[in-house]
Amino acid sequence: MASTLLSLASLDAQVRPVAPVRPNGPWAIKTREHVDLWLHGFALVSADTSVVPLFRRGYRDSLVVVRNMAQRSTRLDTAMAMLQKTLAASPELVNAQFYALHFTNFGTLRVSVQLLTQAKGDVRSVRDRDQARMVALAANYFGSAPAREFGEQLSVALESESQRFFHENWLQVQRMRAPVIARADSLWRTAWFPKLAGFLRATGQRNGEIIVSPLVEGEGRTITADPATGLSMVVTLPPSVDRTTEVLYGIVHEAVGTFAATAISDNITPRQKSAGVADRLQTPGALRAGLLLLQRVLPREAEGYARFYLRVIGKPVPAVGAVAALEAAMPLHADILESMGKQLDLHLGGL
Repeated sequence: MASTLLSLASLDAQVRPVAPVRPNGPWAIKTREHVDLWLHGFALVSADTSVVPLFRRGYRDSLVVVRNMAQRSTRLDTAMAMLQKTLAASPELVNAQFYALHFTNFGTLRVSVQLLTQAKGDVRSVRDRDQARMVALAANYFGSAPAREFGEQLSVALESESQRFFHENWLQVQRMRAPVIARADSLWRTAWFPKLAGFLRATGQRNGEIIVSPLVEGEGRTITADPATGLSMVVTLPPSVDRTTEVLYGIVHEAVGTFAATAISDNITPRQKSAGVADRLQTPGALRAGLLLLQRVLPREAEGYARFYLRVIGKPVPAVGAVAALEAAMPLHADILESMGKQLDLHLGGL
């Protein structure tokens, strides 16, 4: 999903900035409160039935406990039933969870949804050029009247949620997980990025940002929000330093998403595509592509990757032989695997 980053300088004062661990260089690791806040809203109002869960297992239940202990009701509590009903009726709205990645702060996001509501979805009615661009972007995610109402109610509810609960809790989580971020950044810069750089270049992923989030686990989020800066990738932020490599496993999984989709598309028939086979194969395809990539560039990490994803998808994790167990749990046609292998050999041939 590719869109243009929109940010108005007059609204920058509304941001609560969090500095990246490394503000310069390709693929810097960062945290973004407004992205976590937006995903938090979707985690609480959506039914997560994906093979690789969209959010960390148990997140919603754990947050309900924390919110109840804080005894701070917010407008999200009031809007919850309506938001859940709308999302269930229009499941395509789940794609709006990517919306926050187009913005540098929640204030600008909130204004964009307000402008869309005021314009009733009509971009032509907005005279200001910057505002028209914001409305056009918002309309891509919230095109219908019910979708616009969903976006309006969710953004209002999350503004209240941030003020009364989320911001304080988020800061606490960041303090507790700061050692994980520092360790992940060190591993990424010194060991993982040098090995993956060739694949990233060969697949058109030269630049981007890595946003670590405690809300996600095995399934990240990746879009081109701003072509000038590259991809925005959201991956897990685990709770303890001994699980830091989960950040790197998530990066690998996100990096091979488009690569896997291409291999799948090239090896199924038009009829199969029409029947939705490509969509059904994307999960096993991405998991197996990540495994193949690691087996070539960081073979010692393949077993850990397999153990992590077996746990994420709810499969037994053997003491040994996790790679074989993941391959068995995520079967893929030999033609697709062969195609992936050949493409990887081409991409990595110069290493």
